[in-house]
Amino acid sequence: MFPDHGHRRISVASPDDIATARRIAAERADGVLAAEEAARLDRLVAALCGYALNRPDGTLLIARMRSGAGVECLAYDRDPATAELATTELPPDPVQGLGADLEAARRLADRFHIHATPGIGSALLARVLRPGAGDSPSADAMAEAGAVMIERQGGETVRRGPFIDHWFVRCSPARGPDGPCGIALMIDGETEPDEQAADQAAGGGEKAPSGPLTRMTPEVIAQVETVVAATVPDLPAPVVVNAIRRDLRIRPELGLSHDPVLKQIGRSALAILRFDGKAVDYTALGTLAGAVVRPQEILALGARWAMVGFNPLAPASVHLLWGPGDHVVLYTSGCARLPALFIHRDLHKVDPTLAALVLLRDGVVRDDDHTILVLRNRVDRVSASAG
Repeated sequence: MFPDHGHRRISVASPDDIATARRIAAERADGVLAAEEAARLDRLVAALCGYALNRPDGTLLIARMRSGAGVECLAYDRDPATAELATTELPPDPVQGLGADLEAARRLADRFHIHATPGIGSALLARVLRPGAGDSPSADAMAEAGAVMIERQGGETVRRGPFIDHWFVRCSPARGPDGPCGIALMIDGETEPDEQAADQAAGGGEKAPSGPLTRMTPEVIAQVETVVAATVPDLPAPVVVNAIRRDLRIRPELGLSHDPVLKQIGRSALAILRFDGKAVDYTALGTLAGAVVRPQEILALGARWAMVGFNPLAPASVHLLWGPGDHVVLYTSGCARLPALFIHRDLHKVDPTLAALVLLRDGVVRDDDHTILVLRNRVDRVSASAG
């Protein structure tokens, strides 16, 4: 099942698509927004659809914010006539050149950001928040996070299994002169049938499992996040991986007690990023890609390939420095050159979620489930009293 904090993608090409977008927005608002805010969200989505309907490849993405603060609407187009735009992040201020639909969306949104790439297209973020809720990082949060997560076209029918990509970010409370620290988890789940088993079945060998062989399941992912969230600050990323391995082995209800079964999880990709105000400590199991992105420099995050159930030793980890204004970009398979695109699209001062949206629009090379996570170092903004 696709999670509510995942972004439902709607290509807006007809009035039927507008009706679909409004229905999805109402579903995401249920239980989160009161009637007045839900009605404002509906008008916001209608305005965004009016914008997208008149643009090449006009697309909306709608999700319930993972924090529970409200509902998030993203939109992008691929309009070669796009010109440079004078923009602002503050809804009360005028923005030149938006047009009637986007100007209406700006007024309706509690948070509004827009980014234009001349000759390429525009991308925007609009949020409707619960009364009293906020979407800014806490005063002692060392990093600001943003993510976009979508499923492939056709969803579960094409994927032949449940949606099992996943992301999680937590910043720990501030501690001492080094400020707070945090941890991020990303999983690029795999639900394709086991090719070797299929070949054996075709050749008359051992009987293949019935149906797709799921490397990860929602239950396993939930347990992995539980272990990651419970780890203490400063625990190196490879040690977190070993904690995951140990926990999964002692939980027979997950069906992963034996190494041959546990190994199958390794065919999915899993990345652990431990970070503080000065450095990131990264371990990847599988093929997740990422980099520390500085204003004009890219430092790849690549570690020795490993599997959760293979090799009892802790996998190698990459330790890289990062400073205020630097970013980490992590992404699942099916995307390419995202760190370079981050620089080329001048995303250093863009809201991290909007930056992830621009990377999604311009960096996808094949249809797939996609998750893009962007972290911005904001240790320079942490209150001096936070430690």
